[in-house]
Amino acid sequence: MVESVKAASEVYAPASGEVIAVNEELADEPGRVNATPLTDGWFLKIRLSDENELQTLMDEKEYQELLRSLS
Repeated sequence: MVESVKAASEVYAPASGEVIAVNEELADEPGRVNATPLTDGWFLKIRLSDENELQTLMDEKEYQELLRSLS
Protein backbone atom coordinates (compact mmCIF):
# COMPACT_ATOMS: atom_id res chain seq x y z
CA MET A 1 0.00 0.00 0.00
CA VAL A 2 1.16 3.52 -0.79
CA GLU A 3 -0.05 6.33 1.43
CA SER A 4 0.06 10.08 1.08
CA VAL A 5 -1.44 12.97 3.02
CA LYS A 6 -4.55 12.84 0.82
CA ALA A 7 -4.94 9.18 -0.12
CA ALA A 8 -3.88 5.57 0.22
CA SER A 9 -3.88 3.08 -2.61
CA GLU A 10 -2.68 -0.38 -3.53
CA VAL A 11 0.37 -0.89 -5.72
CA TYR A 12 -0.19 -3.31 -8.59
CA ALA A 13 2.76 -5.01 -10.24
CA PRO A 14 2.63 -5.82 -13.96
CA ALA A 15 4.65 -9.01 -13.44
CA SER A 16 4.71 -11.73 -10.81
CA GLY A 17 7.60 -12.55 -8.55
CA GLU A 18 9.14 -12.26 -5.11
CA VAL A 19 9.89 -8.92 -3.45
CA ILE A 20 13.61 -8.96 -2.66
CA ALA A 21 14.14 -5.33 -1.57
CA VAL A 22 12.06 -2.41 -0.32
CA ASN A 23 13.26 1.20 -0.53
CA GLU A 24 13.10 2.12 3.16
CA GLU A 25 14.39 5.64 2.41
CA LEU A 26 10.99 6.57 0.95
CA ALA A 27 9.50 6.58 4.44
CA ASP A 28 11.55 9.69 5.26
CA GLU A 29 11.68 11.17 1.75
CA PRO A 30 8.58 10.15 -0.24
CA GLY A 31 9.19 12.95 -2.74
CA ARG A 32 11.96 10.84 -4.26
CA VAL A 33 9.29 8.87 -6.12
CA ASN A 34 8.45 11.92 -8.21
CA ALA A 35 11.83 13.66 -8.16
CA THR A 36 14.11 10.76 -9.11
CA PRO A 37 12.00 7.73 -10.09
CA LEU A 38 14.67 6.21 -12.35
CA THR A 39 17.45 6.33 -9.75
CA ASP A 40 16.67 6.36 -6.03
CA GLY A 41 12.88 6.83 -6.14
CA TRP A 42 12.07 3.15 -6.63
CA PHE A 43 9.51 1.37 -4.41
CA LEU A 44 10.72 -2.21 -4.50
CA LYS A 45 12.77 -4.76 -6.39
CA ILE A 46 11.26 -8.01 -7.61
CA ARG A 47 12.84 -11.31 -8.61
CA LEU A 48 10.64 -12.21 -11.54
CA SER A 49 8.85 -15.55 -11.67
CA ASP A 50 8.48 -15.42 -15.45
CA GLU A 51 10.44 -12.92 -17.53
CA ASN A 52 8.08 -13.54 -20.45
CA GLU A 53 5.48 -11.43 -18.61
CA LEU A 54 7.60 -8.39 -19.48
CA GLN A 55 6.92 -8.89 -23.20
CA THR A 56 3.46 -7.33 -22.82
CA LEU A 57 4.78 -4.12 -21.26
CA MET A 58 5.60 -0.86 -23.03
CA ASP A 59 9.19 0.28 -23.29
CA GLU A 60 10.06 3.86 -22.33
CA LYS A 61 9.64 5.17 -25.89
CA GLU A 62 6.15 3.66 -26.19
CA TYR A 63 5.21 5.04 -22.77
CA GLN A 64 6.38 8.56 -23.66
CA GLU A 65 4.36 8.39 -26.90
CA LEU A 66 1.30 7.36 -24.91
CA LEU A 67 1.75 10.29 -22.55
CA ARG A 68 2.07 12.72 -25.46
CA SER A 69 -1.10 11.35 -27.04
CA LEU A 70 -3.05 11.92 -23.81
CA SER A 71 -2.10 15.58 -23.42
